[in-house]
Amino acid sequence: MLKLHICHFPVTRFIYTDTELIGVRNIMSRHKHGVFGYIIRTIGVLLTVSVLAGTCMVPSKVRAQKDLTVDFIEYAFHTLLGKDPEGEQYGFWYRNIKDGNTTAAGMIEMLSESEEFSKKNYSADQELTLLTKVMTGKELASAEKERYLSYMESGVSLRRFISDVSKTPDFAAVCAQYKITPGTVDDLESRDHNPELTIFIGQLFTEMYGRSPSAKEANVWTQFFREGKAVAPTLQQIIVSSDYTSRGVSDDQTIISLCHLMLDRDATAEEMGKYHEVMENGVSIDYVAQMIASDPSFASRCADLDIVPGEINLTQARDLNYEMTSFLNRLYSRLSGKAPTGEELNDYVWRTSEYPSSIRSVIWDILSTPESREILASDDDFLNTVFEVFYGHEPEQEKITSYKIALSHGITRERVLSSILDDPAFDAKMGEYGLDTHVEKEVPKKIVALTFDDGPYTDVTMRILDTLEPYGAHATFFVTGDRVNRYKDCIIRATNMGCEVGNHTWNHTTLTKISGDAVHKQIWDTCDAIYALTGSYPKVMRPVGGSYNATVSENVGLPMILWSIDTNDWKYRDSQHVINEVLNNVRDGDIILMHDLYETTATAVETIVPALIDSGYTLVTISELAEYNKVQMENGKPYFSMRG
Repeated sequence: MLKLHICHFPVTRFIYTDTELIGVRNIMSRHKHGVFGYIIRTIGVLLTVSVLAGTCMVPSKVRAQKDLTVDFIEYAFHTLLGKDPEGEQYGFWYRNIKDGNTTAAGMIEMLSESEEFSKKNYSADQELTLLTKVMTGKELASAEKERYLSYMESGVSLRRFISDVSKTPDFAAVCAQYKITPGTVDDLESRDHNPELTIFIGQLFTEMYGRSPSAKEANVWTQFFREGKAVAPTLQQIIVSSDYTSRGVSDDQTIISLCHLMLDRDATAEEMGKYHEVMENGVSIDYVAQMIASDPSFASRCADLDIVPGEINLTQARDLNYEMTSFLNRLYSRLSGKAPTGEELNDYVWRTSEYPSSIRSVIWDILSTPESREILASDDDFLNTVFEVFYGHEPEQEKITSYKIALSHGITRERVLSSILDDPAFDAKMGEYGLDTHVEKEVPKKIVALTFDDGPYTDVTMRILDTLEPYGAHATFFVTGDRVNRYKDCIIRATNMGCEVGNHTWNHTTLTKISGDAVHKQIWDTCDAIYALTGSYPKVMRPVGGSYNATVSENVGLPMILWSIDTNDWKYRDSQHVINEVLNNVRDGDIILMHDLYETTATAVETIVPALIDSGYTLVTISELAEYNKVQMENGKPYFSMRG
């Protein structure tokens, strides 16, 4: 292998080769013994001196020429390492530059990565200054230095700077001065291709992990995004990862970090207020991330970084319907005194989204908690809170009075709430949340209405209710006004069971025998008595004995319900007779007349109810019978049956 040896003189520098020394050494080696050997060794020394003198002091015309490659090597070593190169270093760089194996840029790059350079412990500022000097002979502009210092601080390597400078005219001019090939540094690592992206990765690690990325991590993550991985879903995955959540970062700090990363700025006070509002209403941090990602600044930032913005993919039920989540969160918080967990909200929202009518059962679930009953101890608290949560305002005075009356006399909150939830206003409000909660009740195959007149009478009425209750069966009780206050418990229980209370005049008067005004008084005195106890006015009436005429029709102000099966229980007072009359004649849509005054009737009902149910009948109230069969009942009009 050819080695170069340099003699240094004040004026110039000459080069001799090993070949010129090897011949002398060989001669001396062959004749190293005896007198002749002594003579030969003496001659060898003289020849060596002659060669040295010939090569260093009296150079040939070629050797006398100044070698600019050597000058560049020495210049680079002096500038970057602060020393002369050693002999072997001269030879290595000289051969490789002369043979075209490396270029000026390649040599500078390798020196900057050498152990000797590393041991200098230069600051990043010093490294840039020295490299600028060796490559351009000039100083680096302050703005440029700040830019590259920022790059390096974020993980960009020094090779990016060398690569950039190697493409400048200043570097080309320096290389031309030394007559060497400038070259460039092209095989950059991923982190060096897009310094702004590497800065972004550094920021991402600082914000999300509380540390700077390693060189390997910077390379992996920049390659990750350069290959098309979208930013938004990546950030979404990070903020739910154990690495992130284990740091105990608050939602506020997460929002701040997302704004820094996605928008390259702080959130405004107005934006933070909005983010706080939606999270207080129950959505997850993903929802806020989507709000941030929808800002045009995010797309612009990604365009500047030449990366894909992507979208936040909302998968939690509570994030898919903000209005519904807000409503349910408000409902739960107000009715239980605490905010629901994310899992609870997801369950409630999913149920209502998949099965809109289930909103009623969700509300039941919340109101049934012990916390709810404790917080809403008074009826006023219950009603005001329910209306505020449902509609955003206090209830109308007429409604609040009605519900207070009902609650004060033993009508359950469940029954009152059922009335509120069945109000068309509730469906309209749910429609604002995108939910169609109106339920078209499934019409049973066969329906029949059991009706009882002249009561209540505790012993009989309660037995009838005892029979109906296990089946969830309903009936209609046409009561006389003068018995309402005497038998309150019967009416309250019937109401709580979903049965209907109808009007049967005040004192069992035959209406065809009195004036129109008297008819009106008989009916509305009874209506008022029922309202004063239950908070609800009756929707139907039955004239005593089924007797009516034009005067009655004009003054009752309610639909007149008659019957299609008369059991004559009042006449025969025979349980089996009542049973036979019903079971032998019943048809779909029938209205069956009985009286809750007789023990025999109660006994008959104990057989009739299960028998009808076993035969496929559903036992309903008069109003339910009309609803199922789509009969629009009219005031003053008689109805004997209602068939679909």
